[in-house]
Order: sequence, then C-alpha cells, then structure tokens
Amino acid sequence: MDRCHKNEQSVLIVTDPMNQSKGKRQPQVSRAGRNSNANSVSRGITNEITGGSKDLKPQWLSFSATQSGTDTTTTTTQALPILRNFQTGGNRAQIIELLKVYFFMNVTSEQDSTLSVFLTTKSAGTTNVTFSDPTVVAAAGTQYAITTSGAVDVDLIRCMDLTDGAGNGVLVATDNIYAQVQSATTGGTNTVRIKLLYRITGASVTEYVGIVQSQQ
Repeated sequence: MDRCHKNEQSVLIVTDPMNQSKGKRQPQVSRAGRNSNANSVSRGITNEITGGSKDLKPQWLSFSATQSGTDTTTTTTQALPILRNFQTGGNRAQIIELLKVYFFMNVTSEQDSTLSVFLTTKSAGTTNVTFSDPTVVAAAGTQYAITTSGAVDVDLIRCMDLTDGAGNGVLVATDNIYAQVQSATTGGTNTVRIKLLYRITGASVTEYVGIVQSQQ
C-alpha cells in the first residue's frame, strides 16, 4: 500500500504511487537544502530590486525651495544622502532610486496666478526649465483661479509616483538634486516644500557613468 513515512533521520520518503520503483528509496532532500534554495530565491529578488544594496525599506528626504524675490525663478540645491564610494569589490556604486515625490504648494494671491516646481538633476539657475527638459525627473503645478462665482481653485499637495508596476523607481546618479520654483502674478515670494521617498540602490560602474552623463 502506498504511503508516506519518516526514517530515523526525519527525512521524508515517498514510495512510488505507480509501484514502478517498489522497494527503492527515493532521492532525499534535506531541510537545509530546501531552506538554502528558498534563501537563494529571496536574495535574488532582493538583489534584483535593489541592485545589490539590499536596502528594501524606503526613506524620506525633506527640504524646501524658496524664491529669491517676488515671482522670481529660483533654483535650490539639495545634496543627496549617498556615499560616493564603490561597493562589492570596487565594481558597484551607490545611487538614489526615487520612488515618489510630494510637493506642498501654497499660493498667497488675490488674483489669477500660477506656481510651478521642477525637480531636476542639473541646475538651470534663473532660466525657466520646461517639463520636456531631459533633466527633469518630477514636476508639479498649481493655479489660483478666481471664478465668476468667487470660488478659488487651489491645489496644495501634489504627488508624483515614479515607480513602475514592479516597484522600481527612477535612478538618480548625481550628487545633488535641484528644485526650481517658477510663478506668475502671485505678487509674493513663494516656498515649495518637498518630500522625496527614496532608497539606496547599487549600479555597475558602466551603468553609473552612463546615468551621470545623461543627467548632467
């Protein structure tokens, strides 16, 4: 009669249900082997997502960007929290993987006006950047509109999700990231508060150099 039982080493042995190998012991797989395979798969998934850094848990980076004068285009520099050294035998680099960007935008105006912010990998100074600029990784805009009924339409918090369906974000290999604030007819000096959800990831030297060149 076909059945399952354990030997003295607590190794599971299953007889052939078709009786084709009756009396023959089946190949034994140790629990250690099964756990090793599971751990290998887990490590493979972790390395695939993080590039070898194993930093699965995201972190916050918060800063603000303030215009230098009334409706003046201003760019703020923010250093990224990375160690510019190479890992794993000198062939991998630490870079930032941006997952989400939150913008808190508050327009103080009594007339129709606009406020925009662009997160870039290269400083444009006081020259207005546009959404199509290749160095722009995230952007948001809000409008203060007085309608005929007297109502005001203001968006305060905007979120830009940079991840794909597999949880991968946008890689940023520069040492700094830049926030440019633009506005029109607000009549004031505006501040945009920014929160970056990110994690540290790893990239090969070739990939790192390629990303840096494309972002500067």
